[in-house]
Amino acid sequence: MDSFTQFDGNLLIGIQHALNADWLTPIMKLFTLLGEAGIFWIILCLVLIIVKKTRRLGLICAFSLLFTFIFCNLIIKPTVDRVRPWVTFQMVNAMLPPPGDASFPSGHSANSMGPAWAFFLATMPVKTDSGRSYDKVRCLGWKGEGAPPRTMHKLGIAAVVLAVLIGISRLYLGMHYPSDVVCGLLLGMIVATIVYAVILKIEDKRGLIGGCSPEDPEKTK
Repeated sequence: MDSFTQFDGNLLIGIQHALNADWLTPIMKLFTLLGEAGIFWIILCLVLIIVKKTRRLGLICAFSLLFTFIFCNLIIKPTVDRVRPWVTFQMVNAMLPPPGDASFPSGHSANSMGPAWAFFLATMPVKTDSGRSYDKVRCLGWKGEGAPPRTMHKLGIAAVVLAVLIGISRLYLGMHYPSDVVCGLLLGMIVATIVYAVILKIEDKRGLIGGCSPEDPEKTK
């Protein structure tokens, strides 16, 4: 066993011992359930897409979720093929049945942070000469009709917090090493940032998703 795996495993054991409490276990199982198969985030994206005032935001989140899943579950996991922590460390308490796939990176963490970070980025106030302004945030909806960015940004922050809690739940339940979760969260952030940057580049040339041109003043509502 290499020294990093030894450190990672001991850290997980320490986290489990420090956080373990009977009242906390069902809460952590609920958080991990929200990240199961990305169902919560898929539903969130669909709801955002269905609602006209958040349709563009929903598409951005959906693209981020899709590409995060591809990189995490279809490329990195089978390539690295890291075994789950309880296989190597008997002191790790696995509180759920074996998921059946590799440990690195955490799919729950990555696939939660992907759409959550995209939500956060797309609603972030834009930097101007006089400071940051929500008035310059691109329209979050369709054809100039968008939800208020300030309110949606608060929900974006909540989404990021939820993604982190889902990641923590994977540690509490003994499903992943700490490095699996940290790298999963970082992967989601990186993929979402790249996806959003590409979307902005395309919109600058072809107009906003939903039919507004880049110069259309309606895009900032």
